[in-house]
Amino acid sequence: MRRDFPRSLDSLSPLYEFAEETLENNDISPGVRFPVHLAMEELFVNMVKYNPDVSTDITVEVTVTFLEDATNDATSSKEVTVTLVDDGGVEFDVTAQRQVNIEAPLEERTPGGLGIHLIQNLADRLEYTYKDGRGEVIFTKGSGNEDV
Repeated sequence: MRRDFPRSLDSLSPLYEFAEETLENNDISPGVRFPVHLAMEELFVNMVKYNPDVSTDITVEVTVTFLEDATNDATSSKEVTVTLVDDGGVEFDVTAQRQVNIEAPLEERTPGGLGIHLIQNLADRLEYTYKDGRGEVIFTKGSGNEDV
């Protein structure tokens, strides 16, 4: 399913409902739903927050693919793929590694970077492309990996 969302934090609830409908209709387990929602929300918020002068909508697509298990033809797993497209935003490669000290006490940490760090560790696959002012982030989370 694909849908355009206004570039506003007010779109977070409709974004959640949109994704939840797709995940629920495909019987995606809570162990996969949570990281999908978390990553999608973090990416959407970053697109809104760091591109305040852009007025175009953000396109979000959520798909579920059924994968056959190579060891047992009778079983299959599901993979959720989420694509977010940001037309007109600045380039921001979410796949680039950043210095984040997750061991430091809160009072010693500098703001920023933790959300992207979480996405990089929660997603099974994370891709980013940017060309001519159009950024696209694609991440996947499979039902075989419900670690959060």
